[in-house]
Amino acid sequence: MDISEVVTDDYEQCIPSTTLSKLRGAFDRDQRIHVIVVAGDDGLKGVVTRKQLLNSHHDPNEKASTVARMPPRVRRTADVREVARLMVENELDLLPVFEGEQFAGVVTARALLGNVLPNLDALTVADVYTEDLLSISADTTLGEVVNQFRVHGISHLPVLEDQRPEGMISIYDLVDFTVRKLDREQGGGEDVSSHHGDAGGADTTHGGWGERSGFAARLLDLPARDVMTTPAATVESDQSLGEAVAEMLEKGYSSLLVTPPDMEGIVGIVTTTDVLRALTWTEEDRMDVQVFGVDFLDDLTREDIAERIEGIDRKYEEMTVMETNVNVHRHKERVRGSPSCW
Repeated sequence: MDISEVVTDDYEQCIPSTTLSKLRGAFDRDQRIHVIVVAGDDGLKGVVTRKQLLNSHHDPNEKASTVARMPPRVRRTADVREVARLMVENELDLLPVFEGEQFAGVVTARALLGNVLPNLDALTVADVYTEDLLSISADTTLGEVVNQFRVHGISHLPVLEDQRPEGMISIYDLVDFTVRKLDREQGGGEDVSSHHGDAGGADTTHGGWGERSGFAARLLDLPARDVMTTPAATVESDQSLGEAVAEMLEKGYSSLLVTPPDMEGIVGIVTTTDVLRALTWTEEDRMDVQVFGVDFLDDLTREDIAERIEGIDRKYEEMTVMETNVNVHRHKERVRGSPSCW
């Protein structure tokens, strides 16, 4: 199955000179927007995600072009499994679609999942959900929430009291809350528009940014209960994955807490990323290797890394590798104590 039926020209777009404060305003306007396409007269420049804007080190007057990342390109004829893999590995829920060298639109994770929904009934939630669940309490500060998101590379944290779900907080909730609070302190304008084919889109004012460091610091001391979404949506582990995903798509959820059948308590979480990862499974007896940060690879490919890990697995026969996650990071090298290069 290819993605030709779900390619769309309906997406959020900004010009390279748009400030990050205005991008935050665009994200605040619609919580369903997770990625904004950056494009100029000479074509696609990259994308900016909500998750990137959680980084407090970004100057609000910084331009979109300085933080935009160029995502993998796909074609209309690309296989659903390959597109799902690229989304998971690049931590994106939107990819640009090209016809030759021409930017033809985008494909989103929600559209992809909606297209394969009938096929998901072959699995249950128990087949795909994540068991290693990190959680917080309602009294946890937003500063600690931000730290958990950064350290663990996650985008959702359930709020639990005595293993009972009280709510859910996501990166998207956090960005929206911060923008709303800061908008009340400042005033300004916006130049991010909704792109609908040739129809264009109207600009909407969202607020500017001035001196914000002291006010932002006070926001980090607020408790999670001020931001969390309630009630926390749950699903039983034996429920059909198709039914669970249908609920997520209908209600705009990006995750569901997983409970045991007919029992209380939380055993894990299922996210759209978990479902996308399930789409990459094949009938081949291959190890599940997910590579994150593929943009930093020069002379290695994902397949090269997978083959090397499988070689290690074959060498040490007593070791059973169920799943492998490879995270590639960029860091500053130092030569004899002096900064060298990236």
